[in-house]
Amino acid sequence: MKKNILTLGLLALCTTAGAQVVSHVGNDGIFYVGENALVYNGGGMQTKGTGKYEIRGNMMVVGTGTDVIQTQNADGTSSKTTGGNIVLKLNDPDNYTSSTYGQLYIQGLAQTNLTGIVDKEYLATKNGVMQQMALPFYDKTFASLATDLGITGGFSNQRTTSAVGYWENARVVMHNIPGTSTTLQKADKDNQTVTHNNAARYYAVGTANWNPEQPIIDADYYTISGRPFSDATPISYTLSGAGYDSSGTAINYGGGNGAVINTIYNERYNSYLQDAFDGNSQGSWKGTFGRNIYQFGNPFLTNIDLSTIGYNERTAGGDDGNNISSIQAVRYESGGVTKDENNGTKATSYKFISYSDGGIPTGDFGGAIIKPMQAFVIKLRNNTSAQTLNFNTLRRFAYSPRDITNGQATNPNTVTTNRSASTGSIKQLRVIGLDSSGNEVMRTYFVVGSSFVTGHNADAKMQVSAYSGDLSTREELPAGGEDTQYSNSYWLYINEANEQDFLGKRIKMVANTAKIAAYKFQIAENAVELQDGEGSFADGGQNFYIEQTPGQLVAVAHNQVLPALANVSGLYYGRESVLGTDNTAAQDELKIAYEEVSKTHQVIFPASWKKATVNIYDLSGKLIVNRKELKTANNFTLPLTIRGVYMVEAISEAGVKVVKKVIK
Repeated sequence: MKKNILTLGLLALCTTAGAQVVSHVGNDGIFYVGENALVYNGGGMQTKGTGKYEIRGNMMVVGTGTDVIQTQNADGTSSKTTGGNIVLKLNDPDNYTSSTYGQLYIQGLAQTNLTGIVDKEYLATKNGVMQQMALPFYDKTFASLATDLGITGGFSNQRTTSAVGYWENARVVMHNIPGTSTTLQKADKDNQTVTHNNAARYYAVGTANWNPEQPIIDADYYTISGRPFSDATPISYTLSGAGYDSSGTAINYGGGNGAVINTIYNERYNSYLQDAFDGNSQGSWKGTFGRNIYQFGNPFLTNIDLSTIGYNERTAGGDDGNNISSIQAVRYESGGVTKDENNGTKATSYKFISYSDGGIPTGDFGGAIIKPMQAFVIKLRNNTSAQTLNFNTLRRFAYSPRDITNGQATNPNTVTTNRSASTGSIKQLRVIGLDSSGNEVMRTYFVVGSSFVTGHNADAKMQVSAYSGDLSTREELPAGGEDTQYSNSYWLYINEANEQDFLGKRIKMVANTAKIAAYKFQIAENAVELQDGEGSFADGGQNFYIEQTPGQLVAVAHNQVLPALANVSGLYYGRESVLGTDNTAAQDELKIAYEEVSKTHQVIFPASWKKATVNIYDLSGKLIVNRKELKTANNFTLPLTIRGVYMVEAISEAGVKVVKKVIK
């Protein structure tokens, strides 16, 4: 019978001064760490023979350079390298995307003393033909990785979906690395003078012969094994020079279409280089497109939290220790990755987090927790000063990011649901398009803040372009409505506007209703979500609204679901000048009259208007007529030929909007 050494539900402490091994599990013993447990070990740990640490919760090993983590054979005189002794469990393999998992935090131990083999149970959503991964294992061979993944014959040495690649930040290129290499080696075309930050590499592992969602071996999950990386020398990275050569000259990606071929692998930049952060806010292939992008993998067997990397959290009582003042955005969860055999690979979906000047995250901020073996991308606003990303201080057992309150991070040991209720906070609306079965198809964001900019502007900070036409907003005019000059290229995943000058004005949202049957709304302020059913902000009682059909506004609340009634809808923050609520004079002065002689309906504009735009919608919300730059001295005849009910929207040059119903 196996000896169950210790079963833990909450917290265990094992400490001693200067010891090399504090906890030891002998042959046939089990040290069990429960799902909600935290074990603190103030030194080294060791197993012998079949002795086992089964970790379903969290274990901290905090020691010095003399402490060790060892997995020994039964005789105690040699290292056991076959695994099965320190196991980080995936607690619910059937629901792996939401499952908790064992985490191992190791601090202060020298790399030479980390000889023990750790098994990490692994399942993940398949990214496509290349799986985006971190490999937090020191000097792990890719041949052993192939064995872990059940790949017969190992990885290819060719640049195919049967190979392994890793990203070089300096020259913005993915290197393929021979299947006989290890995580400490470089690809032959890598020109770095030293092997740089191997622990935090961003890997792309070809999935031609394995599926991350389903092991091909007879198991419920994959088990990936190796020696952890040490943090005794801090794992940090200087963010500087990505997309620039050694002299500081920007790499030429190819003018307006990115068609220049890199000379390393003879691949066109536009076949693999994706920069949704700059593609819209400053124009595709302009500004800093493709530059200041850094791709990493989580180097640890614990989560890391990117939510507060935009300012120094230590001043707020936290432990992040990063202050990346030029942080623009983070990208994670690549999906639908495809490969052009003559060029590079591309993804068709992502999640994005944008950061304000004060470091407050917006967008998919819940994903700021990066799991063990997960990869991510950082985009900086500029290259004017070097920034340091310190991975050591980002570790966090929790599965949710630290809360942000009043622009500052809270102490991570304090539970808080506070959020700012003052003007100047950052408010966001998340619109999730759902199919008829309630599954997510696509999402889009509308964020407002007092420091944000409205419309097409090089100073836009938060904007991210949409990767799909299934659901997105369009770049807006300062007066409200779509900026049609950019209607084809400016499809936005995250759309920002100034909460004062854009109050009560419309942005256009477009949905593919062949796929999207309903919208789910989620609302947050300063990266803290509102309570279910809550939608009003304390500063003036403003809400977000959706205009599903012309003239019909609905205030939305957190986690509310509404049907998707039309391909085109409007989103609003506040109602200051929406649809005549504060335009009483315009509502009264603008007339639509039926002229008996011509048998037509005619718009009679207010005398104060100089020019106008007139839009006509049918009852489904479809725009059927759009007339711009109309001279308001003359009546406008509505071009209606078919009997029915229509909504007529008239907008002045100053942005005053009136909507009236017409029955023909």
